[in-house]
Amino acid sequence: MQYAKYAFTGFNAETVSLMAENSAKILKEFEFSRFMVGCTFQNALSDEARMLLKKEFQPVLVRGFEKALNAKADFENPELEITVNFNQDLVFFHLRPVFITGRYKKFSREITQTKHFCFKCLGKGCGFCGKTGLLTPESVQSLVEKHALPLFGASSAKFHGAGREDKDVRMLGNGRQFVLELLEPKKRSPGLKHLRDAVNREEAKKMEISGLEFCQKEAVARLKESKNSKLYEAKVSCEQPIDSKKAKALSGKSLEIVQRTPVRVSKRRADLERKRKAEIKSIEITAKKELKLQVIAESGLYVKEFVSGDEGRTNPSFSSLLENKCSCKELDVMEIMESPAP
Repeated sequence: MQYAKYAFTGFNAETVSLMAENSAKILKEFEFSRFMVGCTFQNALSDEARMLLKKEFQPVLVRGFEKALNAKADFENPELEITVNFNQDLVFFHLRPVFITGRYKKFSREITQTKHFCFKCLGKGCGFCGKTGLLTPESVQSLVEKHALPLFGASSAKFHGAGREDKDVRMLGNGRQFVLELLEPKKRSPGLKHLRDAVNREEAKKMEISGLEFCQKEAVARLKESKNSKLYEAKVSCEQPIDSKKAKALSGKSLEIVQRTPVRVSKRRADLERKRKAEIKSIEITAKKELKLQVIAESGLYVKEFVSGDEGRTNPSFSSLLENKCSCKELDVMEIMESPAP
């Protein structure tokens, strides 16, 4: 939040001109074309006096700011919010974020989707995290921010994904949708092609982005509400030699699964039982005790635990169906599907 100081000399054209000129100096490095303005009047005034001043003074205030800022007042969709506080003799400015939607692919098993802050120092930096404040040095979020923040002159950003994958899981196929929220941007209209090309050129071995478009804040809520099934491919290791007949019989099988919160996330998730649907799309035996499994899973199914059974917490599991203790060695998201799981 930025602000400008002024000397209050009364509710008149001189006051408006002074406030608008000071504001224009503060805001000259920021790009915007639409603004809204509101007022906080002195506490000593009665409610009737405040309403009268708002009715008579605010239109004058709007015209003064329009002239000084060379921008249009827009109370429905402003890029800049201005609050004139007559109690403090201050003008406060709030630049609305820029929202960008797109899709990302993650090729590395060494980066997370978002920043994971150190649980010991909560991001401040300590010996445990090497003074970085982070548990992982890089993420999809940090790699995109590295190019987006200077391009837009933003102070910081928030990264919103349509779900997430584990650090060691690749996101392939058509990619995962995301929204990047850029805070306090000095620029609002750089070409998104520059951002896409910079990320895809500099981070090519780790990730890729595509389909970038400007969007509104409401896109974040829609993203969080989306529940799409996914096609996974897992590299599976089995304890015993694989029975090819049993494996063949499972291909194409639709399942209703009861899954208790996995052991690996039980410390941070409520211990619940969830019902999910899945379909074993294909099984390819690649070695005596190894296979490649493709499964279409409803949103919320823990696929690694579906493979292993997670000490009996997932029923049925691939291990129980194959009658062979299995573990997931590698996992990839191959496609995020628009239709629900079968």
